[in-house]
Amino acid sequence: MNSSEIRTFRFDKTGLEEVRLLPNGTDWPVVYLITNSKDVYIGETSSASNRMTQHLDNPERKSLKEIHILFDNEFNKSAILDIEQSLIQLVSADNKLNLLNRNGGQSQKHNYFQREKYQAKIGSIWQKLQNMQLASKNYDDILNSDLFKFSPYNSLTEEQSVACYSALDDVIDKLRAGIKSSFVLHGSAGTGKSVVLVNILNRLINATAVAMDETDDEEELSPYLRIRRKIAAYVNENGPLKVALVMPMASIRKTLKAVFRQTGHGLKANMVIGPSDISNEEFDVLLVDEAHRLPQYKNISWMGSYKQTTEAIYGEGADPNDYTSLDWILNRSKYSILVYDSAQTVKGSDITEEQYLRAFNREQVSVSNHWLFSQMRCKGGQEYIDYLSRIFKCEEGLVRNEIVNYDFRLFEHIQDMIQAIKRKDKEIGLCRSVAGYSWEWISKGCNSLEEVKRRGLEDITIEGYKYIWNMSNMEWILRPSSIDEIGCIHTTQGYDLNYVGVIFGEEIDYDKDKNQIIIDPSKHFDSNVQRGADAEELKKYLINSYKVMMSRGIKGCYVYACNPSLREYLSRFIPR
Repeated sequence: MNSSEIRTFRFDKTGLEEVRLLPNGTDWPVVYLITNSKDVYIGETSSASNRMTQHLDNPERKSLKEIHILFDNEFNKSAILDIEQSLIQLVSADNKLNLLNRNGGQSQKHNYFQREKYQAKIGSIWQKLQNMQLASKNYDDILNSDLFKFSPYNSLTEEQSVACYSALDDVIDKLRAGIKSSFVLHGSAGTGKSVVLVNILNRLINATAVAMDETDDEEELSPYLRIRRKIAAYVNENGPLKVALVMPMASIRKTLKAVFRQTGHGLKANMVIGPSDISNEEFDVLLVDEAHRLPQYKNISWMGSYKQTTEAIYGEGADPNDYTSLDWILNRSKYSILVYDSAQTVKGSDITEEQYLRAFNREQVSVSNHWLFSQMRCKGGQEYIDYLSRIFKCEEGLVRNEIVNYDFRLFEHIQDMIQAIKRKDKEIGLCRSVAGYSWEWISKGCNSLEEVKRRGLEDITIEGYKYIWNMSNMEWILRPSSIDEIGCIHTTQGYDLNYVGVIFGEEIDYDKDKNQIIIDPSKHFDSNVQRGADAEELKKYLINSYKVMMSRGIKGCYVYACNPSLREYLSRFIPR
């Protein structure tokens, strides 16, 4: 039996005796699902019969009726830990059955011998679960869903686990000591900072929710068990922690609210808030995603509300120019956990590095810094992200680097790239075209593509082809109709794509004589980015925007440049 087989038994003593009689029933690694018509518990064990005995003695499992055991003669301990975690994440995102697990498995994600072979089995295992009516959504659809990508059940790499446990350890130590503190998680785009943040929040919320899941290997569990008991002891002494996740960007905030609403198990939509939602409350812990996008009192459309929030925190007459939303967060929390990457600031309303550092000093916050280095989103790895930076810096002597396992291409004609992205979207889904803000948004307010065409309001014309900007700012990535539109930095930052097609607009070019990227402000139409920015600041924002957009693609990035000089420059480093 080299292929995986799922066998079903009654979840009672009769079923237990049948499992004991199986050749692999008492001494072989397996993954199992215990279910009734609406609930499922997922686990792994090296002895199905022993583990089943433990579950039958657990009063929390009394309502479950059947156990489905996944057998495979190729399984080992590393493989079942990995598959258990994957199934927990898939079942959570599928949402057909209520997942009873509160944690994402007993071990962090790690590489082991032939991991790719075992991961390749998961699609066929999921198909079997669909055939058994234990799952509803297709495997590929789940992988592309926001509920899967932002799931609190994402398994962590060893590097991410160290960050997660370090933060959780420090939270409780500092809360007990009464020391106002902050844990800052640094890392470039795609290193999994948001995954770690949601995982931390889930562990804080669910530390006392259910009895600790048992495991055959206490050593595997010890870091998680120690942290969980530490949190639980603090909560039992001091009451539930008041926590919230601050998301500066409205679109991702809406997405995360939906994820928390569907996930349940202590996670609530109202835990995901905007920066100005904290003015009247005190928090034990505030977690902040995309902290580099926190606003200051500059280039924003809600200055009145910003001023009110500042005065609510610092008193009537407080000057909003003197305080950023990071100041608010540090003031209103005993402990804060921030995700920060200054290379992803994309407009003048984002806090500056100087303001970021000043806020900790002003609020007298003790800071612990932690870095993530491994690239988790992009199959091209950190090598690809570093390569992009070197291209934009126009490094002397830079030669083409063939990025392994990543589809990185430069297109000579715009329509060829657009059609290539559309073909990829039909094939694997979640592929989009995006561009720099080099065209006015004249179609704004139109309700359909048909209306735009009827009124002749196409925004973008390149090589005689006409395209339109995104028709919605909110969750644009997730809308199937978006394949016929062109997105921008504001609709893509924070999201993952399988393939991204990036259009370099007319506002960005290459000066051969100076060997540098140049910007033409007269051909850039995002007034919120332009306002108050000098030439160098604008150049920094635009280059950051393009690098962020080019880092969205998991499997590949396609590129087209409007300006021939830039296209020729890029052709030195990107295969045509």
